[in-house]
Amino acid sequence: MVIRSPFLFIMFLRFSILSSMAFMYHMVSQFKSKINTMVTNSRKVKITCGNDEFVVKGVVFDKDGVLTGGFDLWKQIFSLYMKVASQKGLCVEKVAIDLFGVDEDPSIAPLSLCTMEEAKCLLAAAIWLMHKIDWATCRKLSQEIVEEAQRVISPEMVYSPLPGAKELFTLLSQHVPVAIATSDSRSNVEEMFKFWQVELPIIVSAEDVKRGKPFPDMLLKVSSLMGIPCEDLVVFGDSLGDVQMAHSAGAKAVAVGIRIPEADSWVQSLLEVSVEVLE
Repeated sequence: MVIRSPFLFIMFLRFSILSSMAFMYHMVSQFKSKINTMVTNSRKVKITCGNDEFVVKGVVFDKDGVLTGGFDLWKQIFSLYMKVASQKGLCVEKVAIDLFGVDEDPSIAPLSLCTMEEAKCLLAAAIWLMHKIDWATCRKLSQEIVEEAQRVISPEMVYSPLPGAKELFTLLSQHVPVAIATSDSRSNVEEMFKFWQVELPIIVSAEDVKRGKPFPDMLLKVSSLMGIPCEDLVVFGDSLGDVQMAHSAGAKAVAVGIRIPEADSWVQSLLEVSVEVLE
């Protein structure tokens, strides 16, 4: 293209220079962003649990039994389900105790591991086994029982942090990426952090993957979102499913509140965990 007018030539030149500057600024910004990501992901912490030490670039927590609640809380909620069921004329407690594993090892019991949808299904199965009414009605009654029970459950009851949980979570978040991998719903996790008044971390729930625990899918998604290999992560959990998820993805696992032989370490509570930041 030939520009004959001096005025048009100057305007064209100015436009070309400004366009080039804008492009260079964009490229530099992108480069800086990548550098910052790499620096963040290269920082490490040394986590000490008793006699065991783990040098990692990221930390993953299960929710229930690690940060909040636990098996005792789920027993209380189960009792509420049974109370509501009884008010509806349903006598299901005996078979429901077996189906949910209320009196079994917490690290493997459905009561501590199942998703909310699975809990509704188990409750519907208890209704079917005891009353032999049509399955659609069993499912409808199960849904009603859960919804009515949840109306009387306070945020303090389900979201209050266990000893050391909020403090450890906050400390780690200042230095390395932190995530939640839970069988609970995303909305419940968000409500918990709202109750804690803590900024949301990376959250991966059962809703976000095809296969939940003990499969590695949740941790693989966390790894992808963090940009950190699973080998550089440690998982804090309270069930065999948490440990199996971690190991199948290549991460380390620390059992919380209960000894799990397959875990790499264990602590009675998160108060026993110490952190050293490594530059």
